[in-house]
Amino acid sequence: MTAQVFHVSPSYMRRQQARQFTWLLAMLGLVAFSLYYLAQSLGGPLVIAELLVPVLGVLACSAYAAKLVMQLRVGKRAYPDVSWDPAQEVLSLQQPEGLVRMAVAEILSARVQVGLGRVLALTLTTDNGEQLRLEGYEALDELVELLESRMPEGQVVRTRLRY
Repeated sequence: MTAQVFHVSPSYMRRQQARQFTWLLAMLGLVAFSLYYLAQSLGGPLVIAELLVPVLGVLACSAYAAKLVMQLRVGKRAYPDVSWDPAQEVLSLQQPEGLVRMAVAEILSARVQVGLGRVLALTLTTDNGEQLRLEGYEALDELVELLESRMPEGQVVRTRLRY
């Protein structure tokens, strides 16, 4: 049998990037507002308490904006392809750091989050305590069915998300 490859949905990537870009614009707006407020505070009598809020605002919003810029620069590389090898019963992820392989025997539990009649996310926990969350993949339902058929019944838990 041949390995089955699962890709991230292009619409999911676009939604995530649009969300990150919106938050980036909001953070830049807050930085600009905090700098304006700081400039206004420096114009009058110097009160330390009035300077604290805009300085903290600039620092916090700048740090989050930098994180968002890094996430936007990574782009598609942040979503590795997942392949399933039925012969060896191994799940493989090709990441920039290298290939990550996870055998079904190493998986302690699988949490399947279901909402609106479809699988939204899959969280796998290994015997090492590592967790892997798969979200936004095309045909994630098929991957869940493959894992459910090969794992003991008590190790797979389905949770419903309510909106």
